[in-house]
Amino acid sequence: MSKRTSYDNGFKFKVAIAAIKGDKTYEEIATEFGIAKSCITKWRDELLKNGASIYSKDNKPVGNELVEQKLYQQIGQLTMEVDFLKKYASKYNLL
Repeated sequence: MSKRTSYDNGFKFKVAIAAIKGDKTYEEIATEFGIAKSCITKWRDELLKNGASIYSKDNKPVGNELVEQKLYQQIGQLTMEVDFLKKYASKYNLL
């Protein structure tokens, strides 16, 4: 049984752009990038369908950006709690 290959978003974007340009056939693109022609069609269609969302005003963070945003939020919450506990401990001479 063969292992499925996963490609990063940058690679998919590069392949989709090459397909949209139209200066090469799908066969040439598939050979150049070492992927199946069905992947090219799928990624090109996804880019054409979802590409307009890049320019929307209500862009929401996706993927790593969303995780990063949540982590910063958690850091802020924990910092506030530590500051509160330090003040409480110093007020009652617990340190």
